[in-house]
Amino acid sequence: MTLVAVWQHAPGRLHAIADTRISEGPGSVYTDHGPKILPITMVCRQPGPSGFIDQVKCRHEFGFAFAGSTLTALSAHALANILCGNLGGLPEALPPSLDEIAYAVGTISFQYTKEIGAIGGPKSVFSAILFGHCPQTGQGLAFEYQPSIGQSGIQINITKYILEQKNVVIIGDKPQLLRDEIEKIRTEATHEIIVADAPMIALKRLISQNVIESVGGSVQQAWSHSSRLEVVSTMEPITPQPPSTRNAGLFVLGFDTFDMQTIGAYQIVLTGRM
Repeated sequence: MTLVAVWQHAPGRLHAIADTRISEGPGSVYTDHGPKILPITMVCRQPGPSGFIDQVKCRHEFGFAFAGSTLTALSAHALANILCGNLGGLPEALPPSLDEIAYAVGTISFQYTKEIGAIGGPKSVFSAILFGHCPQTGQGLAFEYQPSIGQSGIQINITKYILEQKNVVIIGDKPQLLRDEIEKIRTEATHEIIVADAPMIALKRLISQNVIESVGGSVQQAWSHSSRLEVVSTMEPITPQPPSTRNAGLFVLGFDTFDMQTIGAYQIVLTGRM
């Protein structure tokens, strides 16, 4: 399992966090470097001068964060990203709203959950949050997907949230523990930045204290602002390794990006924060 939280960090900016542990169950950790927050890129094309649907009219990025079955969630994300990245429409057609994107992602999630769940059972289900700014209204929204298995089979229930700083959307293992820790931090906060960062601080505490066995590794972060999703690295202190005197690193999924090689003539450059 895992813990994921999405909220409005500041006006016009949504923040998402997740732990990075992927496990089969108690005592069976596959990795503490697992990605849980992924981008879905929507590209809308219309007919261009060539007559083909090859003129890009709109490009927008959303966040897709999940908890539960990694196989099912990653399969749903991969197909959703492919389909949303290849949309064609008539001239002057408006881009889809985030509600319409959310419904499409829900349909894809249902198909994979139904197929893989037929063999894997309850362990094959996942919950997720699709978040970002609506291409039509610019409003910061989150859509929570929760599976349910009843007599009529598997269903995916979708709940829509208008994101504000106070309402934090949480999915995963024992979410009330994270909510309680967030409330405690915000109640004792002496600065508005601590209030805004409370979910991040709370998740770090739960991981460091090993409160939930299935929640561990490090914290993955991402920001959604305007039409873009930005993966954010986490600054952490490190022990200098001579001859270097560097005492801090910028970590993504628990890996220090300073230790990674350049790609061609470019270096990896990510926004970093505590």
